[in-house]
Amino acid sequence: MYTLEPLIGSVYRLSEIDLTQIGAELEQLEDDELVVEVNAEPIDYTVAAVDSGFTLVKYLGLMVGLINVAMVLPPESSRSRFIARIINDERSLGAVAKLEELNATHELLDDRDVVLVDGPLLTEGEGDGRLRALVNKALGTGRYVLSFTKEVRLNRVINRLLKADKPINEASLFFALLERFRLRHGSRGVLITTPVNLQGEVVGFYMQAHGGSPPVYVEATSNVIKNLGVLDTVALMMSRENYPIPLYIADKISKVSDELRRWFIMALLRVGSMSDVDPLLYRYIRDVLGYARGRNLY
Repeated sequence: MYTLEPLIGSVYRLSEIDLTQIGAELEQLEDDELVVEVNAEPIDYTVAAVDSGFTLVKYLGLMVGLINVAMVLPPESSRSRFIARIINDERSLGAVAKLEELNATHELLDDRDVVLVDGPLLTEGEGDGRLRALVNKALGTGRYVLSFTKEVRLNRVINRLLKADKPINEASLFFALLERFRLRHGSRGVLITTPVNLQGEVVGFYMQAHGGSPPVYVEATSNVIKNLGVLDTVALMMSRENYPIPLYIADKISKVSDELRRWFIMALLRVGSMSDVDPLLYRYIRDVLGYARGRNLY
């Protein structure tokens, strides 16, 4: 008889999930209906990865967000784009940074087949229009966008998949489901949960590239489901922790260091009075941060 404890006991102890509850839920699930085994051959796609880091600086009564959008283009290069935004609410800075990530992703689709993004694609408010434009471009050009989220605190898939409200940690449940599928079918390749439509042409699913690794949550343009070879290509770039290595690199170079923040403040101090902020801000940030980056501040 299949038992869960050897496979996932340590994972549930860390996440404080009741093993008995997970076991009871699994007994009611048919993994053949909820799991898709990806058997497509990897394709030689050009890939890019996007992530952002940000910090808040208060200056002359204003709140200015410094955003560093990092773009990794393996195997050739990586680059950063520094952006300053005057914001009204400190809590909105993360959302503003996500919009800049979407803008960078939209541009990268001009010459990259697959763009990987950190964090969920779906945003609120102003981000909806940006996301629609991004999705339309990907579908219209036959290119693909996939976002990866390592820590999922909300149930994003299971309620749609099972048509029921399940107050349970879905990432842990799907880990057990995928491991059970591997055990029963001898699967060694990429597994995903059955994709569900989230909004428009955006689908969501959990992906496990390697057995024994926690599944990562993925939101993607719907054309990925019609060409699962994209997932096999991305799986070749996955670490043992089940996360794309180009996104690890993008995360590292997107960090806004304390020294870089000090250079940013120096740029603001050169701007002068508040009335001069808008017309002069970008020129000084470009000049000073360009010099600062040359000093290898990361």
